[in-house]
Amino acid sequence: MTQPTAKPPDPNFPPHFHVAVDVVALTIKRNLLQVAVVRRKDPMSCIIDKRTGIASEIARKPTDYALPGGHVQWQNENLIDAAIRELFEETGIKLTRDDLIQIGAYGDVGRDPRSGRTVSVAFVAFNPEFSTPFAGSDAAFAQFVDVIEVLAEPNRLEFDHSRIIKEAITRVRDLMERTPIALKFCEEEFTLSDLRHVYEVIHHEMYNEDANALQYADRIRRDEALTGGREREEQIRFISNSVLSSEQLYLSHRMSFDALESRTFSTGQRSLPKDDVFKNVQRSLKADYRKSEAKSIRNPDSARGKLKIKLDAANFSRKAMAIDGFIEEVPQGIRISASGTGKPAQLYRKGKAQKLDPPLVVQRRPTKSPKRPSK
Repeated sequence: MTQPTAKPPDPNFPPHFHVAVDVVALTIKRNLLQVAVVRRKDPMSCIIDKRTGIASEIARKPTDYALPGGHVQWQNENLIDAAIRELFEETGIKLTRDDLIQIGAYGDVGRDPRSGRTVSVAFVAFNPEFSTPFAGSDAAFAQFVDVIEVLAEPNRLEFDHSRIIKEAITRVRDLMERTPIALKFCEEEFTLSDLRHVYEVIHHEMYNEDANALQYADRIRRDEALTGGREREEQIRFISNSVLSSEQLYLSHRMSFDALESRTFSTGQRSLPKDDVFKNVQRSLKADYRKSEAKSIRNPDSARGKLKIKLDAANFSRKAMAIDGFIEEVPQGIRISASGTGKPAQLYRKGKAQKLDPPLVVQRRPTKSPKRPSK
C-alpha cells in the first residue's frame, strides 16, 4: 500500500497554520523527576510574559531551554513519527511508537510569536536509562535537568513548554492509577520497592501545577553545592566515554587483533582481552553508580532524599499484588540489597494487563509553600 502524500499548497490560499510536535521525555534520578531539554540555535528566545500570557521574541540567555520538538513534515509524516524523529535529531534518544503517549494539543494564539500560527501536539515518554550518565545509552546527547530546576528562575522555558511539562505530569499521575504506565519508569526486572519509589516521587506536591518551583529549587541547589553530585556524574560520564572509545577502537581493529592473538597463542604468550571486558567495566561502573545513588537517597540530611511522599510499604505491596496481571514474579529472581547486608528482594516484571482493576489510587497531596533555606 502506497503512503498517501499531501497536495502542494495552493498559492491562492497560503497556509497560516503550522503543525508541530513536542516531547516530554521523563525519568527519575535521586528522588526527582528529570526532563530532557534543548537549547535552540536561534539567537532569539520565544518567552511568554506571565502577566499577558503572550510570547515575544527576546535576546537569548544561556538559561533558556525548550522541549525537544519541531514541525511535522507536511507531505506524508504522521504525528507520532514526527515526534520520534524530532526527539532523535535533537537528543539522540531512540524510541518506538509504543514508547510515546499523546497528552494534548496546544494552540493558543499567543504561544508562538513567529509568523503564522503554530499548533503543537505534545507527547510524553519514559525510560529509566535516561537518567544514567553513561556513554552509549539512548540519552547520550540529551541534557536532562531536574523538572523543578528547569521550571525555576533564572531558567526560562520557551513557548508554553512549562505548561506542557506540568500538564504532562498531571496526566501521568492520572494514568498511573488506571494503567501500568508506572512500569515504564522501572527496569525490565524490578522490586516492589522500585515500583513504590516511582509513585512516591511523582505524587510529591512540588509537581502540582500551582507549586512554587523556585522554593523547591533553592533546596536542591544548596544541596548540590554541598555534595558535588553533578561533578561526580560528569566524572563518571568521562570514564564511561573513555571505556566506550576504547571498545570502539578495539572493534575497529578486531581482525588485526585476532591475527595477533592466533600468533601469540602459538608461541604460548598471553592472549588479548575479549569484547566482554569492556561490557564488564561498563556494568561495574553502573552498579557502583546506582549503589552510590541509593546511598545518597537514604541520607536523612539530603534534600533530594526528603522530596518524595511516604507510602506504607506493606499496604502498597498488597495493592499492587491484588491487581490481576499488573506484575508477575521472576522465577528464582532476587536482588541483593544495596548495602549488601539486607534481605534479598524478590524481582518482578511487567504483566499482561493493559488496565489496572482495581485502580491503584494514591491520595493527592495539596500544594505546600516550603520554607526557603536560610542564607
